[in-house]
Amino acid sequence: MEITAFDTKLHTERMIAKSVSAGRFPHAVILEGGDAARRSELALKIAAALLCEGVEKPCGACRSCLKVTHSSHPDIILLSPKKKTSGQKEESYYVEYAREICEDVSVMPNESDKKIYILADAQKMNEKAQNTLLKTLEEPPEYAVFIFLTDTKDVFISTVLSRMTVYSLGENTDGQPDEELRLAAEKAAGEIALAAMNHSEFDMVCAAGAFDKNQKLFDAALPVLESIFADALRLKFIPDDSAGDTVRQLSMRLSRNALLGLGDCVREIKKSSGRNANLNLTIARLCASLTEVFNS
Repeated sequence: MEITAFDTKLHTERMIAKSVSAGRFPHAVILEGGDAARRSELALKIAAALLCEGVEKPCGACRSCLKVTHSSHPDIILLSPKKKTSGQKEESYYVEYAREICEDVSVMPNESDKKIYILADAQKMNEKAQNTLLKTLEEPPEYAVFIFLTDTKDVFISTVLSRMTVYSLGENTDGQPDEELRLAAEKAAGEIALAAMNHSEFDMVCAAGAFDKNQKLFDAALPVLESIFADALRLKFIPDDSAGDTVRQLSMRLSRNALLGLGDCVREIKKSSGRNANLNLTIARLCASLTEVFNS
């Protein structure tokens, strides 16, 4: 695989490039959506950038980048589901496999200052295996970086998600319309998050007015809203100078349980959105569910 620079026309790659450049790339991320090849390609590009010895990362020409290109870098560990026994039909990340990963993490990098684990088809990791990895994700060695590749983050338990940064793939480079949608989704999600923080269903309903007869905007805002709550929860455990004002306010003013509950509400709405023909009812259910978190 030839290592190329990040495509800054894509929102996800632009955000990743900024965090790498600033030396603030998270210790654990999820790449969701897109197709498997796209996720793998981006994961290797991230790995190359984190290990790159050049000025522009990834430079594609340094010793480290060339090793990534030739699939020979000793500090990039590529993992995929496997069978526990020869008689097992389905490949998975089972508990013992997760323990093996945790044991390997304790071994220092071979030649770089980072050791990067790329887990393909991470949606095949069951809850017990996720819990096995949880301690390592909570308190990883400074050199360890985890990149989980999955078609959806919804398979992960909330405690694991709270320790991860999620990057969604599948964007295109058609230009301004997608950028406008992204900005509108971020604005609406931020306003709803602040309304939730203030326990104000009325403010949430007002903010949700942006979704009136706009299913596309609603669907775009849900993952943004989920990420806001997840980032606020993660900030309680991991300091992050790059966190936005909304995330900081939520993290300071809401409890861990409240943020977990809010994130769970959004995930449940995401599952039903699109299957429910009545957009207005789905919006009303979102507002009521977020408010209910504080009344339970």
